[in-house]
Amino acid sequence: MSASPLFAQLRSPRPHTHASVEHIPIPVMVSQSFREKLEPAYLCNGMIGIRPGPNPLVQANTEVSGFVSSTYGPHLVEGQCPAPYPFGVDLRVDDVSLLENPDRVKVERQTMDLTCGELVTRMVFSPSGEKTLNLGTLQFASRSVPCLLCQEVSITPSTDMSVEVVARIDLGGVPGRVYFSHAAARSDIDLTLGFASPQDHSRLGIAVVVVNPEGFQRIGEQGVGEQAITRRFRLQAKAGQTYTFRGVAAMVSHFYHPAPELQAYRMAKWGETLGFETLRQENRARWQELWMSRVKVSGDEEAQRILDAAFFYLQSSVHVSNQNGLSPFGLSHFLDYGGHSFWDTETNCFLPILMAAPATARSLLEFRVRGLDSARKLADLYGYRGAHFPWEASPIDGAETTPTWAATGWEEQHITPDVAIAFWEYQVATGDVSFLHKGTWPVLKAVAEWIESRGVYTSRGFEIRHIMGSDEGSSKSNNNSYVNIACKMALLAAINCARAVGLVPPSAWTKMINSLVVPTNSTKGIILPADNVTEGPTYPQVNLDFLTVHDIPAPTALLRSTYEYEMKARGTRKMFGTLPVGIGFATAAVAATAARFGDRAGAARLFHQSWDGIWIEPFGLSREVPWQPYGCFLTNYGGILQTAMLGFTGLRIRPGDWRKYPATLPQGWKRIEIDRIWIRGTPFHLAAEDGRLAVLTQG
Repeated sequence: MSASPLFAQLRSPRPHTHASVEHIPIPVMVSQSFREKLEPAYLCNGMIGIRPGPNPLVQANTEVSGFVSSTYGPHLVEGQCPAPYPFGVDLRVDDVSLLENPDRVKVERQTMDLTCGELVTRMVFSPSGEKTLNLGTLQFASRSVPCLLCQEVSITPSTDMSVEVVARIDLGGVPGRVYFSHAAARSDIDLTLGFASPQDHSRLGIAVVVVNPEGFQRIGEQGVGEQAITRRFRLQAKAGQTYTFRGVAAMVSHFYHPAPELQAYRMAKWGETLGFETLRQENRARWQELWMSRVKVSGDEEAQRILDAAFFYLQSSVHVSNQNGLSPFGLSHFLDYGGHSFWDTETNCFLPILMAAPATARSLLEFRVRGLDSARKLADLYGYRGAHFPWEASPIDGAETTPTWAATGWEEQHITPDVAIAFWEYQVATGDVSFLHKGTWPVLKAVAEWIESRGVYTSRGFEIRHIMGSDEGSSKSNNNSYVNIACKMALLAAINCARAVGLVPPSAWTKMINSLVVPTNSTKGIILPADNVTEGPTYPQVNLDFLTVHDIPAPTALLRSTYEYEMKARGTRKMFGTLPVGIGFATAAVAATAARFGDRAGAARLFHQSWDGIWIEPFGLSREVPWQPYGCFLTNYGGILQTAMLGFTGLRIRPGDWRKYPATLPQGWKRIEIDRIWIRGTPFHLAAEDGRLAVLTQG
């Protein structure tokens, strides 16, 4: 691809006419109340996710990229499988166990430091009236070596005492079986485990090394029980002295190595070689690098906190090394969506990742490239050509894994052009020549062929019939406007991509773009959701707002009147709790549309409503819907971020200058600033003020 003129336009030094956004520290989320059930913290590095509770030494939900079961819940489809927890620790004093006596443990404070992804907990264990142990734990998921978790337990006794420390890999309640529980010949490891998911569908290796256990004496060999794999240590503790018990755990799924139990050993020993402090420093450095793309807001401290949490949890859940896609809940739990990849990735989460970490964004597209063969076979089953990407893609091979009760599995086919749009935006944003040929072009060509085979020419033009749009309450529609406009965008991308690789695009692609039917009401001057819709409580949403930050190829006046009509129509629909538009990421998308048409008050109101009723304190986790008991719905985080980064700033990812529209900031906001976004391999500083084109400064 030819060099963009963007650089020639934006090489001037950073202007100093406006003050930078006032400094608001990146949050440290704190909990000091544990009387009621707490939604657990979420630690992840894109390869391993854990949910430590108030006492992080107790077994916690754990998930590992590529470790799956043949049956996700009762649905008989492949999905994410829970894994054993590698950081269980029991303390015994005078034969009184910490794990067996939770009433003797008082959790005083737990903090999630978003600057570096460290969870710190303070507790007091009172095995008897005159003996107490002040405990501290520090946990993080390493971003420098993403198959490693790190934990430090500090122990400070009130009096001299003998303490037995039991390191554990907790198995209780985890479906599957132990197939390996001893170290190989001449190996030196504290805990080692090979664990198979049900029906031996997938395998997982875990190895834990206790790093430099000064003062702790190992007792015996590894113990193997039904509830845990254990290793015992003895500590003769002196009053007031602090002892540090550090562990590094490696977790490797069969997807990444054919003998994961052995590779986990090697990786744990590599962690030991690097050392706990080196891993901690490297992890902090990686987070410091990522936070250069923080969205900084002047004038709305609540929005700043929300944006920071959104950035942290979204970036936590992806990694350049991950080859298994991105589920809407990441690796936070398997209860919903089973680790499957949806349109959520490309339509809501991809752009914030692309602007902050282009190599990581490419890894998400590489997952789709690896699934291209499955998508071609799926197209064959429907009688289509090209590639038909599944609504829910398996984390292993990208094959269809939508539960069979869900009509989305056969009707919601708009994910195919959604995927194509993301590929082209990556290409435009990065200028990645190697990926253009081996990734972007094969996918866009296959999607264009699918669109051609998916529609039919009639007297009206090119129609796509019998399809579900992004409003899942309306199925079996013909000429869904969201779908057809997304197909126009995918076809245009395919034409540009063909030219970029030196080919002449088929004339049929241009004909389809010009002929695709987009239903309108000429009297009202609006785009209709689909053919044959009626007004009233069941009026479906057009949902073109999902395309706002991707830039909708339609006349501005038509889009504006559609937005205004939709806002009135939404008042008659029953929505999710306090969310006036629908789900959180949908509300954020409408906030972007409000900004596009200069409605500052509407943008502010909608942006705040996008997390209203679904936000969970104290750790800033987001539900999908208000009645859901658990959080960390990444799609909401992605929608919030891309609305701020692109919708409010007026930027659109396109050839040349990204500053397509003057910024429209929500009412009360003074400025948006991002120290670094990546444009074609070059870092730029972004500053946006209301009513002006954003300022992009190189370097």
